[in-house]
Amino acid sequence: MTKELLMPELTDEQMQLVKDGERLDFLIRENRYLIQNPNYFPFSVDAILLANFIQFNQRASSLRIMDFCTGGGIIPLLLSHRTASKIQAIELQADIADMAKRSVRLNGLEEQIDIMQGDLRQLKARNQRLDIISCNPPYFSLNEAAKLHSNPYHAIARHEIHLTLDEWVSKASQLLKQKGRLFIVYRPNRLDDLMMSLLNHHFAIKRLCFVHPKQGENANSVLVEAIARGGRQGVRVEPAIIVHQEDGSYTPMMQEIYYGNH
Repeated sequence: MTKELLMPELTDEQMQLVKDGERLDFLIRENRYLIQNPNYFPFSVDAILLANFIQFNQRASSLRIMDFCTGGGIIPLLLSHRTASKIQAIELQADIADMAKRSVRLNGLEEQIDIMQGDLRQLKARNQRLDIISCNPPYFSLNEAAKLHSNPYHAIARHEIHLTLDEWVSKASQLLKQKGRLFIVYRPNRLDDLMMSLLNHHFAIKRLCFVHPKQGENANSVLVEAIARGGRQGVRVEPAIIVHQEDGSYTPMMQEIYYGNH
């Protein structure tokens, strides 16, 4: 994901944004820095694939975009490379939201990316509703208690402790304009729950793409595009993404997603 030899040098002023115990990752294709803390839930391949899955139309400079459950801000940083539109993002946990804000400052993107700290369930719909919402949500239900992480930051990011599936789908439906688009990464074993919630909140499912760790292995993620209050015109299942080759290295597709032409 990161190749430190290619990371440009930072000024002393930029380095002051990185706190003790934190590290810097460099997103090569997008030329972006990302502050990470091993005590918090780190970004994973899911976030990278979700950002890559999002499609923009020809008027991408005037879109209204929001990222739910933004964590350290990885998705807004990745999207900022592809669009000049302003991007809002919201994160519940204050320490993680602060880290995301510092990553935005580190990249000089304060005018484009706005990181908010708060509970997305409290967001109110405005006159100008959103064009796009992305969401890499908690994907374990509280019934899956055996998987509850001992680290509270990890537990909140992974489990529906403060935010359920139906709550964030409902909020997305409220905030998106007619035929606005919701992009999601989720777990295949809960795809039936996700589809039921989307349909209950007046979404039409447009695209699916399954992600497999290796060729021949079961999918462990699924990417979904859904249209708010749009007519149901059938679901397009796109070619699967295979993350690793047999030797553990990234497939050519994943190398392109991570590194671009570098």
